[in-house]
Amino acid sequence: MVKPRMIKHSAAHRRQYVQSATSKRLLGGGRLYYAYRNTRTHDDPPGMTKRQRNERANGTAKDGAPDEGPLYARIRDELAAKIASGKLKDGTKLPTVRELARERAINPMTVARAYRELAERGFIIARPGSGSYVSRPGRPPAGNGRTAVAVDPSIDPGGISSRLFELARAPGVIAFTGNYPSVDMSDAASFAHCLQEALARGAIEYFRYDPPAGREELREALLPFLATQGIDARPGNLIVTSGGQQGMDIVARSLLRRGDRVILEEPAYFGAINVVRAAGAVPVPLRFGPKGFDLDEVEDAIRRHHPRLIIINPTFQNPTGHSVPLDQRRGLVRLALEHGVPILEDDHSPELRFRGDALPPLRALPDAEQVVYYTRGFGKTFIPGVRLGFLLPARGGLNGCLEIKATTDLQSPALLQGALANYFKQTDWRDYVTRACAAYRARQEQLFDILIDKVGDYGRLLLPEGGLSLWLELAGEINAREVYFNAVRRGVAFAVADSFSFRPDQPSALRISFGLTDPKDYEEGASRLAHVLRNVVTPQRKLSSAFV
Repeated sequence: MVKPRMIKHSAAHRRQYVQSATSKRLLGGGRLYYAYRNTRTHDDPPGMTKRQRNERANGTAKDGAPDEGPLYARIRDELAAKIASGKLKDGTKLPTVRELARERAINPMTVARAYRELAERGFIIARPGSGSYVSRPGRPPAGNGRTAVAVDPSIDPGGISSRLFELARAPGVIAFTGNYPSVDMSDAASFAHCLQEALARGAIEYFRYDPPAGREELREALLPFLATQGIDARPGNLIVTSGGQQGMDIVARSLLRRGDRVILEEPAYFGAINVVRAAGAVPVPLRFGPKGFDLDEVEDAIRRHHPRLIIINPTFQNPTGHSVPLDQRRGLVRLALEHGVPILEDDHSPELRFRGDALPPLRALPDAEQVVYYTRGFGKTFIPGVRLGFLLPARGGLNGCLEIKATTDLQSPALLQGALANYFKQTDWRDYVTRACAAYRARQEQLFDILIDKVGDYGRLLLPEGGLSLWLELAGEINAREVYFNAVRRGVAFAVADSFSFRPDQPSALRISFGLTDPKDYEEGASRLAHVLRNVVTPQRKLSSAFV
């Protein structure tokens, strides 16, 4: 027991530094956390305001210790790690909110938020009148005989992705984080004209509720666009969504239940990982590389795990940029038909092809409409930030998806739907795609050459046939997270492999995206990255990790 220390004179200003044996056992000891507010103490940085001290005490502070994060998140992550590692066994009863708050000398609201997020992620179960109990994620129901593939709780794709958006706007940082076109390179000007035309035509029609499937004018306007991809559809089969991510979420919520298995490529788009995690499903990893995946491995996974869903991003896969060859696409659809396993196809930007022959989406292959749910948004190619897309469900899946859409947000914004319908009916979007491909091909090749020159000795970098990202697989024992932390301090940012994995100990890699980066900054950004890699491989000084 740490001996209590009292500060200042009155009871209102007293603060005890107490850590109980129970708290120490659960959270691993270490730093002591403080709860009473407004008292200036020796651990507060100079110049800290009353509001900052309040935030620090309540576990919401982000200043002064960026490598630690909010207090509630530290408690949540420490408990999650102990649960996943087995140090806290299934069924273990946790201290009550008030007990843990008293033991740690922190605000009960901080503990309550940590417990709430642990429950949302499936790590604990709250039993009214009894307390909170450990429930390890990925644990199969008793007696089913299947092997679970647990999600590593230390990997937080959502948290890492939110920092990428912050870094993209941080002053002085060269951010290779944007996997979508910049506004000046997009067709935003044409869309703005279409928006004005929709308003001029009669704004009143957009200020009323529409069916959850979306405005019929947009669903009809999308048919010729889909035909260019070889997809035959009808307006009644389409659901307008708030971006491709919502399409993925709708399918996952419609098909998955807690404990279901999902074959998921690895590395995978963090949005796909998040929807699997939110559904309480268990991912079955499918190795994905420059030549796609192994169909025998897919068939083995289907036979062993009896998955409820397969999620795949076959063209310019996020994060690697690799594409699945045509024979594997056909083979995957064949396996899905044979075994009755639905496929969720995320097709974010097939138009941004710079070289090689175009590949058909899975949905365009024979009989694929029976098993393939096809979703995409328009932000990765045409109009970033508008957050509109569509979902084309597999046969028999429309009603279930409409029900989820209706309970999520009822409908996507009507005015934006009207503008997007005008865009596909009236503009020469194919001409825009041609211009965008020419411009981004030049940027991709310029950045690739610079990176080969600056950092080519530190890993393997392949040139994909399209898309707005490059994937640098780091050599040897280079730790991608260490590179990331130190690179941010040097003023250069990118995404690390942790953002795209649901298991620990995956190969170290960096996703270097150039959609938003000024080509004038390529040379300097690559030089900063090379400097960091030199220090990580052959340390000239000890660089401490700073959480951004």
